[in-house]
Amino acid sequence: MIYNTEQKVDETSTNNCKEEVLFNSDTLSRIISFLPSVDLLNLALTCKKFGIHHDVDKLSVIKKSVHILVHEIATEEQLAAIPSYDGESSLADYHYLQLMREPLTFDQFTRGAKYVNEEDKTYVEHNGSKYIIYATAFSNNILRAGKHYASFHIGSHGVYVGVMRPGKVDKYARGCPIDKTFFQKFSRIMGRGENNDNIVQCCMYNVHHRTCYSSSWPEDLETSVVKLIERWDGMESISSGDQLGMLLDLDEGTLSIYKNGRNLGVIKRGLAGHYCWTVTVGRDSSISIKRGTIPP
Repeated sequence: MIYNTEQKVDETSTNNCKEEVLFNSDTLSRIISFLPSVDLLNLALTCKKFGIHHDVDKLSVIKKSVHILVHEIATEEQLAAIPSYDGESSLADYHYLQLMREPLTFDQFTRGAKYVNEEDKTYVEHNGSKYIIYATAFSNNILRAGKHYASFHIGSHGVYVGVMRPGKVDKYARGCPIDKTFFQKFSRIMGRGENNDNIVQCCMYNVHHRTCYSSSWPEDLETSVVKLIERWDGMESISSGDQLGMLLDLDEGTLSIYKNGRNLGVIKRGLAGHYCWTVTVGRDSSISIKRGTIPP
């Protein structure tokens, strides 16, 4: 039998060209935009062709594609909110971007809080228990860098709204994050790259009394530091039916308040590290949360 070596070379070259087109990062970036980050990670771990490059200084096909995708679909504000840590790849950036593009929800509760509607995790209320004065709900969405804005619809004025360190709360927890009863049943999650020396562990705004509380959550609960800030420029009360906006700016380390889209000013400075949104509701109180854009 006579082999046509030229034909074999041509077929090999053609197949290589097809492969280059198939695995082109620009092409894949459009395909993978339909996949969740966990599926991309599994693909990168399962298939060496996608996930591992023979040259450690170069990105794999998947990582190249994800890097392109992140910069194509993310806004400037979203890109600024993606933290940059040594050793984290574009896969981590894509995962965090997906979280930022999902609706905000209340994911954990202390005793006394419940969903107004079980199918809607954005809206919580006090369950009416006469034995529990305040109940807390918070989001698992971790705020690590940049600017984050959330809008809260006040169902009634007996609520606190703010930020606290992310973590897990057990089924016996109760009270507000500035209380010892809450901290005793709360396990904090320490985030990568977090400024662990920052003492502002939580910051809560009392909607009715126009006051801001912050706590350092020290290990010695008997010396727990709770500070009351009585006034700041633009301080106003917020009533039932109002939209309360909160802007957490981790570049500046500030937490600002908005009332129906109008900036009432900075209520807390010196924030650093990782936080999540949290609310505390009193009896007959309710509140909803929604991701928003910073008002002009």
